[in-house]
Amino acid sequence: MIRIERKHLAMVTTIAQAGTMTAAADALAITQPALSKQLAQLEAMLGVKLFERTAKSSATAQMTMRLTRAGRRFETRARKLLADLTDFDNELADQAGAAAGRLRIATDVIHDDLRLARAMRSFAAAHGNMELDAHPVADPLEALADGHVDIAVVGEAPRRAGIRFAPIGEDELVVVMAEAHPLTARKTIAAVDFSGQELVYHLDLERSILFRRYLRPANIRVGGFHRIESPAAILASLAESDAITLLPRRIVDAVPQATSLETRPLAPDGYRFTWYAATRSDDVRPETHAFVTCLSEAGPAQ
Repeated sequence: MIRIERKHLAMVTTIAQAGTMTAAADALAITQPALSKQLAQLEAMLGVKLFERTAKSSATAQMTMRLTRAGRRFETRARKLLADLTDFDNELADQAGAAAGRLRIATDVIHDDLRLARAMRSFAAAHGNMELDAHPVADPLEALADGHVDIAVVGEAPRRAGIRFAPIGEDELVVVMAEAHPLTARKTIAAVDFSGQELVYHLDLERSILFRRYLRPANIRVGGFHRIESPAAILASLAESDAITLLPRRIVDAVPQATSLETRPLAPDGYRFTWYAATRSDDVRPETHAFVTCLSEAGPAQ
């Protein structure tokens, strides 16, 4: 009988995000042999391999863990289940009365978790009595406006009553593809270059900046579309196909699977944007301001 537990979901998503067993073990606060044993037990229970070990990364001198086809399906569903479970935990906590010393942070599914982790460590060092709860949601601004979270990390700052935005870092959207993809011959990627291409993206296509600002105005149709929420899973899929994707450069640089891929600017001038920490205008707690400051000082992933 297959019995999937929350720890299994967290283990697979963490390995996919970290890229190596050593980094994943550190993130999960267990030893590498224990993590390898747990992964082997899960794969035996499921009857499929979730990861394959690839050649050592030149940057880390460690074997890179790449999701298999079955692993990508599992990891995508695991991320959604973990987000749903966290949302349910929050609802129960809200019903019971949220603790006074608690900050709830929402990100979109594509946010740089490593930068957020650094900000949380920095904040905890100075505010050890505060509980931090960070998790991805489908619409961080909506969760903020509804009072489900205290801080939303977003890549746009639309005018919205009762919400204030603080810039925390600059970034750039880049087109990502395999080294052998024909589009690597171009210095920049134009809207017309997406015509007929297989596209992998973390949002529904109609919700994306790519569609709203480039494809729809030029009446460009892609050849195929696949939605995968996990950045690591998206990048792993590109190495095995002719698909392309559009991701923030900071996200690409933080994922080990991207070392074998190529990036190109979107349009001749590129597409630069700003990450923001959004908070409610009536939240005047110094702890909220302090965490936003930690986010702005965390810097890009190394």
